[in-house]
Amino acid sequence: MRGLILAGGFATRLRPLSCSKPKLLFPIVGVSLIEWMARWLSSDGVKEIVLAVNHLSDKLKVEVGHTIGDVTVAFSVEEKPLGTAGPIRLAANLLSKDDPFFVINGDIVSDIDIRSMLAVHKEKKAAATIALVSVPDPSSYGSVLTDSDGVVRKFAEKSGAISSTNLVNAGVYVISPIVVGHIPIGRPVSLERDVFPRFAENGGMQAWIHEGFWYDIGRVSEYVRANKELLEKEAPEGGPAVPGAQGGMHILRPAYVGAKSRLGVGAKVGPFTILSNNVTVGDEAIVRNSIVFEETAIGEKTIVEDSVIGERVVIGRGSRIGRGSIIAGQSIIPEGSMVPPDSIILC
Repeated sequence: MRGLILAGGFATRLRPLSCSKPKLLFPIVGVSLIEWMARWLSSDGVKEIVLAVNHLSDKLKVEVGHTIGDVTVAFSVEEKPLGTAGPIRLAANLLSKDDPFFVINGDIVSDIDIRSMLAVHKEKKAAATIALVSVPDPSSYGSVLTDSDGVVRKFAEKSGAISSTNLVNAGVYVISPIVVGHIPIGRPVSLERDVFPRFAENGGMQAWIHEGFWYDIGRVSEYVRANKELLEKEAPEGGPAVPGAQGGMHILRPAYVGAKSRLGVGAKVGPFTILSNNVTVGDEAIVRNSIVFEETAIGEKTIVEDSVIGERVVIGRGSRIGRGSIIAGQSIIPEGSMVPPDSIILC
């Protein structure tokens, strides 16, 4: 089975973190989102994926290459944004012309069972099958109404109005090749507004309800929530091995310390802290309830709380990063800086 990951947007809601880093390279408990997705899809038997990209596509090509584990990767580059359906038409020659393929929004972290979706899709002879999840407040998502047989009857994308159902679009689809012919060539087209409603009208869309975990990390708040909840779910019982750690350092669970990270004398990390690969935490520094991207250096006696720190950031000795702050990748924070709570620091 082949599939397409939609990653051509500009990730504006993840700024300033996305200004220097493509969303697919954001760490999910220390592993890049695209590697996390590849592991998930590979476990369901997927061997080939196409990345529909635009923003920072060159960086993605360098970092990802042509394989992730057992999964082969190809790229389809949009010269201009094509919405959520246009990239499918653009990449049609890289997808199956005879068999169903899957499409996934590039900001989804989940354990949706692709195999089961495909089985339902074939059994119902659907043109498209959409994964649905139940959320407490559906107003920020696309609500989907189905009949008792799971046939989609109405598709309302992010109306903001009060909905009669809590089932929303999970951003994961199985699509038959017949759908591709209904997508215009070379212009922006929306699956949710332009394509799916047509098939819903004639009963050609099937729903598949997912009851496992699901996160849409398109906003910083949801990105943080996904990381912390998955950290708590996946954290091993034993303490992590930290090469280069000095005596007296403390790691409070749950926490994740990436490869080649180094903790100084008296450093304290955690709880609910994720250090990506090659992060340095100086002597007597404290990092709590925070996510730190790769190759960042946190100086001695610095305190970081409830913050997200981008890649290759340097935070000088004795600084204090206030709660709720976001620091863009490649920023430099001078020694002794006092960053107020809820600050956004651009590089």
